[in-house]
Amino acid sequence: MSHKKFDPSRAERLIAPERYQELKPDVILSQLGIAPGSTILDLGCGNGFFTFPAAVAMGDGMVIAADMSEEMLSLLRQRSTPDNIQILKVDEVKMDVEDDSVDAAVLIAVYHEFKSPLDNLAEITRTLKSNGKILILDWDPQADKERGPGKAHRVAKTQAIRTLEASNFTVESHENYTQDMWMIIAHTN
Repeated sequence: MSHKKFDPSRAERLIAPERYQELKPDVILSQLGIAPGSTILDLGCGNGFFTFPAAVAMGDGMVIAADMSEEMLSLLRQRSTPDNIQILKVDEVKMDVEDDSVDAAVLIAVYHEFKSPLDNLAEITRTLKSNGKILILDWDPQADKERGPGKAHRVAKTQAIRTLEASNFTVESHENYTQDMWMIIAHTN
């Protein structure tokens, strides 16, 4: 895997209506099964594709919109964020998020960018409450569709499952979510 990051100059396509229609954040939230009032970590939030639907769904809960790119976070801030979104700049692995404070972490099209998935998952685990959940939606290297990162830059669902299990997660479900993306839901042990 190369570990290039998403180019912020293409950020508008992340919040395009057709992306919402295809990836359906409301369905993702439903499958995650996190109650309103919870705290969700949207890691690699970009300009807020998942952040805003999650903020609505969480009601008086919190969405921590975390990204490494100050440019992407700036684009997110320009979208007039509601009070229940906390914007957070993070490092490659480390996050300024309290231990045991997050009910669920959501990673949409960001897992393939991790240089050290075991280190990233350990940091996510640190932030999760007991029995906290993680949802990963990412690019399938075996898909025929030609969009997203190149196939050499993608991670197979089976490899992600093995890494989650090695990181002390129990996989609850996994599926091919779209023609070229897989989804895994797991919880901490």
